[in-house]
Amino acid sequence: MALDLSPFSDAYTTFWASSLFASFAVLTVLFSAVGPFKGRAALAAHHVVMVAPFAFLSYQGLVHWNSSSNEVADDPGSRLFFKMPGAACFAPTMLGLQIFDLTTTVLVPGMGKPDAIAHHTVALLLAYWLTSTRFLDYWKPFYFGILEISSVPLCFVDLFRAFPKLAKRVDAVNEAVRIAFAATFLPVRCLIMPYVSYFWWKDFLALYAAADPKLMAHFGLFISFGAMNVFLCVLQQYWGYKIINAAMKMAKGDKVGREKEV
Repeated sequence: MALDLSPFSDAYTTFWASSLFASFAVLTVLFSAVGPFKGRAALAAHHVVMVAPFAFLSYQGLVHWNSSSNEVADDPGSRLFFKMPGAACFAPTMLGLQIFDLTTTVLVPGMGKPDAIAHHTVALLLAYWLTSTRFLDYWKPFYFGILEISSVPLCFVDLFRAFPKLAKRVDAVNEAVRIAFAATFLPVRCLIMPYVSYFWWKDFLALYAAADPKLMAHFGLFISFGAMNVFLCVLQQYWGYKIINAAMKMAKGDKVGREKEV
């Protein structure tokens, strides 16, 4: 079966991918002349440009997640297949974001950690599939929106971690974004995400038990989403464990080794 290339020409996908690459190129040139970023300008540029798409997705998630229940009938089939107008932006925006993020994660020195590459690869595949099918619109505001709330402060955490001299100059800001990141990541990704995922699996299994024709026609795609969902949930717990350890060190005033945190 031929690969469907239409998701890559979606307006949101092309806008975000092109905007991120263009902004990254401009900031890399500018940062190469700025003291704290010299020699690692591309790394700094990556962290800065990622703030915009994460903020956009977070806002859209907050706007549309609460309205999802009002727009979609309260049954598994509707939650898995109903096309919700307000959800059209999520998957293609994430696809454009992940095209940029995976590319830079692989190519920019200091970013190519195996767990990060695995995470971005899975997220790109999910975004591609959900852009091409428009399935799971009910769930997109959460998975592609609410989940990214913690990614906004994470951009600054990563920036300061990569540039410890800059972090020391703005120590109060550095500490504030670290607290904001932990305060959003742990409840949203380590607690709420598995809780929401339980209800997704409940819907999926209900339709599977009923041998729903539409589900069975796309069974491979849905079970792949489920497998990726489990992988990402487990990965969040792994990262959550590391964040808790870092928070305990932070509470003791221990700032040693922050540049080596994962």
